[in-house]
Amino acid sequence: MSDLVGPLEYPLYLFGNMEYWEAKRKFKFPSSDFSVWSMIAVKQGRFSFTVGSVCGEAVKGDIVLIPPNIEFTRNIIDPLSFFLICFTYREVVSPDEAHIIRLLHDWFGYIFRTPEQDRILNNYRQLLNLYEQNDKRSQRWVTHYVCDIWLLFCKEAEMRDHGGKDSQDSLIQAVKDWIDREAESDIKLQDMAQHFNLHPVQLTRRFQKNFGISPSRYLYTIRIEKAKSLLIETDYTIDHIGQLCGYHNGFYFSRIFTQYTKMNPSAFRKIYSSFYEQHRHSGQ
Repeated sequence: MSDLVGPLEYPLYLFGNMEYWEAKRKFKFPSSDFSVWSMIAVKQGRFSFTVGSVCGEAVKGDIVLIPPNIEFTRNIIDPLSFFLICFTYREVVSPDEAHIIRLLHDWFGYIFRTPEQDRILNNYRQLLNLYEQNDKRSQRWVTHYVCDIWLLFCKEAEMRDHGGKDSQDSLIQAVKDWIDREAESDIKLQDMAQHFNLHPVQLTRRFQKNFGISPSRYLYTIRIEKAKSLLIETDYTIDHIGQLCGYHNGFYFSRIFTQYTKMNPSAFRKIYSSFYEQHRHSGQ
């Protein structure tokens, strides 16, 4: 059978094999200075870092991007599950690397979080499934999902670069931060609008403009992605998981989950939890 996906379709070339670490408590090396790009994609946990003179802190769903030949120091705060990927640009499609690095420094402080968290966390699941296969075909798919993460960053960087600082809506950023904090509570669009003294239509329009997703959809994404993690990583009942994710009962939660993922919570748990358990006890 011929390969359907060829390596030249992608703008990045992966340098070596992707690494994955589960619930790591300490980095083997507290600092590094790679000659290639590196990406740390956080699946769970929290760590602090310094890239050059810029300090930051990364949590679940965050992507830390480190350009070549720049000092990178780090320290784990909470047990960290993460992917480490090193890569270079392919010469034939190489963008203005210096420009990308400037945007990464000025706009992001070397840390990127997309509002499309469902897409990011789906990429993580796919990468985890591919991790142990370690053959030529799986490596090409790893490249595919890594490039998808990179292109999400490039899209956001381009939007900010063209829009300038005036395009950044500080009030709507505060709305997003509030949703992040209150996602597990029983909140609705009306509550968000009232809390920030905005009409729901105005709130939705401004949120969509800034983050490319509606506030309701963003809230929905956070809840469902948390539910996926709980289904895979715990033996909690469906009712209990629903309550932890902001839903009154398991029946309503199951209906919403099925609409979103096209499978019910029990089926999702059966498919993904066995691989998680196998990997968790593999000594990684």
